[in-house]
Amino acid sequence: MTVFFIKRSNLMYQQPPSGGQQPYQPGPSYPNQQPPQYYQQQPPPQTLQKPSAWHWYRSRDCFLQGAIGCLALCVLIVFGFVCSAAVVSITHGTTASGSTPVVVATTAPQLPTKVSISTPRPTPVPKPMATPTPQSVHYPPTTEADLHSLAAKGDASSIHEFHSESVGLVACPQPKREVTVDPGLTGEPLAEDLLAYFYAQQIDSPCGSVVFAYHTQAEANDVYTAGRILFDVTDASGQTNSDPNASNLTHKLTLNTGGLGADQQYVVTY
Repeated sequence: MTVFFIKRSNLMYQQPPSGGQQPYQPGPSYPNQQPPQYYQQQPPPQTLQKPSAWHWYRSRDCFLQGAIGCLALCVLIVFGFVCSAAVVSITHGTTASGSTPVVVATTAPQLPTKVSISTPRPTPVPKPMATPTPQSVHYPPTTEADLHSLAAKGDASSIHEFHSESVGLVACPQPKREVTVDPGLTGEPLAEDLLAYFYAQQIDSPCGSVVFAYHTQAEANDVYTAGRILFDVTDASGQTNSDPNASNLTHKLTLNTGGLGADQQYVVTY
C-alpha cells in the first residue's frame, strides 16, 4: 500500500515540463480506497443561562410583586420575634442557673460627726380649758335657737314613723310624716322628742312640711291626737314658697304638744 501511495502522489503532483502544460490525467482508481472526507467545524454549543430570581420578580405583575413583598416582610417579622424570644429565654436561663450579678460597693468617705447640744426647753404650762357655759333652754320656744336647743335634748328614737309621703307641688314637694308616741309622753319632753325627730329626718324643707303624732295608728286620719309640727315657708311676697332654691324666705314653725283643741300650741317665726 505504501508503494501505491507514493506513485500516486508522484503522478498527481508531478510538475509539467517547461515547454507546455500537459492535460490532466487522473490517477488510477483503487477499489478499496475511500475518498477523503471533509468535516465542517461546528461552533461550540452555547450554555443556556437560567434567569435570576430578581429578573423573574421584576417580570411579574404589580399585584404579585406586592404579595411577594408582604410575604417576605411577614417572614422577617416572624424571624425577628423568634430571635427575640430566643435571646430572652437564654437570658432567663442564665439568671435562673444561679449566676448572681456582682455588685461592687464603694464606701463613701466618712465626714466628721457634728455633735449637737440640745438646750432644754421649758415645759409649757397647759392653759385651763374654758368650760362652755350651758345654753339655757327656753320652753316654750320663741326663737330658732330655742327649737334647736330643745331638739338637742330630745330622743328621736321615741318617735315611731309608720307613714311617709310627699304632698304639694311636684317642683316643690312637701314632706308629710305620720308617727306614734307613747301616751305618757306629753308637754316639754314630747316637744323635745318631736323636734329631735324633725331635724334628724331633715324635714325642715324650704317648701314646707308637716308631722302628725298619734297614740296609735288607728287614730290616723290627718287629725293629730298626740301632737303636731307644722312648718310653713313663705317667699318675699308673703306667698307660699314654690321654689326650693329661693332666698329671703320666712319660716314659721307651729308646735303642738297635745291633741286638736288643746291649748298647747307654740309658734316660732324666723
